[in-house]
Amino acid sequence: MEEAAKTYLPGLKVAFAPIAKAFADAKTARAAIAIPAPDPSNIAAALERQEIRAMVRAMSPNERMSFLMGTVDERIVDAVLSAPGVLSGLSDDKFGQLRDQAVERRFGDRVAEIREAEETAEAAQAAMLVARNDIRAATGLDERAFDRFEKKAVITPWLVKEGDRVVKVVPGSTYPAATADEIALGKFYANKDEYLADNPGARLAAAA
Repeated sequence: MEEAAKTYLPGLKVAFAPIAKAFADAKTARAAIAIPAPDPSNIAAALERQEIRAMVRAMSPNERMSFLMGTVDERIVDAVLSAPGVLSGLSDDKFGQLRDQAVERRFGDRVAEIREAEETAEAAQAAMLVARNDIRAATGLDERAFDRFEKKAVITPWLVKEGDRVVKVVPGSTYPAATADEIALGKFYANKDEYLADNPGARLAAAA
């Protein structure tokens, strides 16, 4: 247990930093992929989109999805996606299917890159969980007791935004710039009580 607290659990957390960053980067990359919004000043195009949605809404449910998923006319897809799905007679689920297909068709290569990065990060995360279970088994603790032990052994960095910088809170000291690993592993706590509640070991370290 002493080796777990001093070496293995802190080392495992440091090793997880690039995995956490990979997940965050993939999430940001996915958010950046979106169907462009229409020009609100183009009245003629707005009327055309309205007519397309009315036409799609008049179809039966089976006809509607078959038509939308099979059309190669991007104007039709854009018209439906530029407004709430209900205006075209689509449920949230069907609207999501159409949006996902449009994104895949237009940004296929980029989506494939993001998916590959996510799969790599997921595989790495699975390996980390196996390692954590091995450490827990070696300590002889059950899952709940090990969670408490891990919180005391591994302290989550307390992050704060300072303008364009992210700094780490060190109680009783200055606020140094957070490293890339600390940013990946840290949290933006609202106050000291929240920080100590999440990191019981921090109180022990301060007392020592």
